[in-house]
Amino acid sequence: MHSKKVLASLVCGLMLTANGVVADEIKQGGTLTVPIIGTGFVENFNPYTTKDLLHGVMFEPLLVFNNMTGKTEYRLAKSVEYSDDLKKVYVTLRDGLKWSDGSALTANDVAFSFNMTKDAAAFDQKGIWSGGNLVSVTASDAKTVVFELNEADSTFVWSLPAYHVVPEKVWSKVEDLTIFTNPDPIGSGPMTSVKYVNAQQMELCRNPHYYLENRPYLDCLTYRSYNDNSQIQPALMKGEIDWGSNFIADVENTFVKANPENHHFWYPANDAIHLYVNTKEAPFDNLQVRQALSVALDREAIVDIAAYGYPTANFNVGGIGELYSTHISKDVSEKYKELTQYNPEKAKALLDEAGLKDRNGDGFRDMPNGETVEFDIEVVNGWTDWIQVVQMVTEYYEEIGIKANVKTVDWAVYDKSLKDSEYKMSINWSMVATNPILAYQEYFSTSRIGKTWHAGHGINSPEIDKLIDSFGKTNEPAQQKEILDELQVFTAENLPFIPLFSNPTWFQYNSSKIAGWPSEDNPYVQPVWYDGGKRVLILNNLHLK
Repeated sequence: MHSKKVLASLVCGLMLTANGVVADEIKQGGTLTVPIIGTGFVENFNPYTTKDLLHGVMFEPLLVFNNMTGKTEYRLAKSVEYSDDLKKVYVTLRDGLKWSDGSALTANDVAFSFNMTKDAAAFDQKGIWSGGNLVSVTASDAKTVVFELNEADSTFVWSLPAYHVVPEKVWSKVEDLTIFTNPDPIGSGPMTSVKYVNAQQMELCRNPHYYLENRPYLDCLTYRSYNDNSQIQPALMKGEIDWGSNFIADVENTFVKANPENHHFWYPANDAIHLYVNTKEAPFDNLQVRQALSVALDREAIVDIAAYGYPTANFNVGGIGELYSTHISKDVSEKYKELTQYNPEKAKALLDEAGLKDRNGDGFRDMPNGETVEFDIEVVNGWTDWIQVVQMVTEYYEEIGIKANVKTVDWAVYDKSLKDSEYKMSINWSMVATNPILAYQEYFSTSRIGKTWHAGHGINSPEIDKLIDSFGKTNEPAQQKEILDELQVFTAENLPFIPLFSNPTWFQYNSSKIAGWPSEDNPYVQPVWYDGGKRVLILNNLHLK
């Protein structure tokens, strides 16, 4: 029995674009060019080992939770239903789905794809298996997939979009999935045909069997490789790329002004950016030290000077930022607000109390054993705005006698350091999700340690695991609010990371050739390139002018 429809079925009807233009009036054709910061492209079409390159492009998600509109956008799935006891999830696929080679895409492929991530643990993106609650994934018929859970979990469906649906006939024959490059890719997304791949560029073109009629409107998507942010701006200016998702200094003067009719940007609030602290190492194991490192920072000045005023300073010490503004507890923010107010004198007093004093007169504080307190703050090479932010942070720390250094590292080093807790301090973002409980899961659930960038700080407890897990046992908004408030208190009292600001969603676009972009006037989705679900909604709307 699965009578409780937590998520309503898709209403099929006339497909309209977000601009309200009837699909058949739109001109087919054209190529969208987007920049990718990295070391170049190789012929690897495994969606699990190519970061987010292929999600929502070559591989269609089952559904997308649109945090901008609050709607659930069904994709390969037609509907998702929970059983009354919240222990079974029934995913019903759309009729007549096909792979890009024309063969049928069935519930067997979906069940296989999820079961595959049990065996290939590195692909278990959201820990649905390692978390221990998922019992089985089976196809009950050609169109229905049943996820059976040990315990009630109303949040389980939020994890589904992160997993890639792949063809069983190909992937079931692979011996080592982690090194599989999927050389002749078969996909379900809007762009599945590989036109060419070289180190500088890769072009993917229309899926001839895409499940939405007349979509995508565009013919192809070209990825261009760039070393860092500084190369993106001139490329946008010259019209080499249509869509930018990276920081650009003084965007009004350097980009918009040159062609106000076609050069645009829209920066809605995004994830909270923190300085993650490794609390397992002295002196960061001392709460007073972490508090001192927080009150030593003038967040507004950092935003204005280092980040050109685009982010929003985050004075909320409960772990979440403006993206989740409706969930921020005003009581918690008020009670702990001193922890984010710029107060260098208080920072010095806290460090004195923690026993960190300048013992040799060199201007820097030392540990009780005489060792100078010195640490690196890790940031990725080429992330120019964050490097400037970290530089400013080190200057504020120097004012209170703490020696911190900017350490720029390659992405692979950054990724490993955060996952394996090999950092002292690292600037990093937080989870953008359907609900902030998922951000707290990433921060504190012990099952996430070693798998995510956000859980390596060392503050965890069985009680907090239990509290986070209790969220999914209910569908009652009041109970869920209570849980979120408690987690905000826990974060404020332990300070495993120091809040800095809410990042803007970096989004610049050139409308000279292509229309259908999300904007402040037409905010149909948060314009995030690096999220396959949001990206596929945009790719389905873009079209030639």
